[in-house]
Amino acid sequence: MDERIPPPPFFQYSPSGVHSSHHHSPMRSSASEKERYLAELLAERQKLAPFMQVLPFCNRLLNQEILRASSLPPNPNFVEPERIDHGSPSPLRLAGHPMNGQPMDLEGWSGMQIEHLGALQSSSMSWNGVPGVVGSPVVKKVVRIDVPVDKYPNFNFVGRLLGPRGNSLKRVEATTQCRVFIRGRGSVKDSVKEDKLRDKPGYEHLNDPLHVLVEAEFPADIVDARLNQAVAILEDLLKPVDESMDYYKKQQLRELAMLNGTLREESPSPHLSPSVSPFNSTGMKRAKTGR
Repeated sequence: MDERIPPPPFFQYSPSGVHSSHHHSPMRSSASEKERYLAELLAERQKLAPFMQVLPFCNRLLNQEILRASSLPPNPNFVEPERIDHGSPSPLRLAGHPMNGQPMDLEGWSGMQIEHLGALQSSSMSWNGVPGVVGSPVVKKVVRIDVPVDKYPNFNFVGRLLGPRGNSLKRVEATTQCRVFIRGRGSVKDSVKEDKLRDKPGYEHLNDPLHVLVEAEFPADIVDARLNQAVAILEDLLKPVDESMDYYKKQQLRELAMLNGTLREESPSPHLSPSVSPFNSTGMKRAKTGR
């Protein structure tokens, strides 16, 4: 691939060069090294998103490593990932969080559980298989993120968050293992239906400005890290980008074309020719939100 599209703001929080140097001491600051590695994994997963259907095993392995890295307990002897011994294969499975009552998965989004490979034993696991301090209480925390619709009234925030058939938001949930809900005015695609639901029990949120709720339920020692990870991703997605420079939207439109069977390429290159690019589409289907 000779050309590289400049990464969008979504990737800017991901420091570069995690693996670029091999002259560092193996003893690292646990928090900073873990965050850098996890950020690199998340950025790489975003780049892989358009090719999930054609590279299912690469996608699955990357998801497993993201889950493993994000679940690592603090360790002052943390070493670079390539030096970590994963031990003998001992497949474990983590159930994905449901979204709107439907089971989640990372590939077909039809209920497949996430495989988490490693040498972790069940005796040292807590909260649904996630490693944490033994006996650490499970707590639930919710963070609200306001959507800047007042500043950018014409920007399609809901469509950007959801992506084709809701897949973009599902990936955020699967990657962070947090639950994400789009709430408030404009969260229901059909405005007439929204008006009818506004004053009904359970839909009081439709009287509030558009916002996102991020819910995490983890052991107390890791819940804040998971929440911060999800909030950072979502806040980055909520930053309006000029359409000509919006790499993320281009990836969403490309994925939509793949799902609809309308993607055409003149060469094996993953970069699309302008003459056949689906990026010229003026609209994008949005999955349903609300309850």
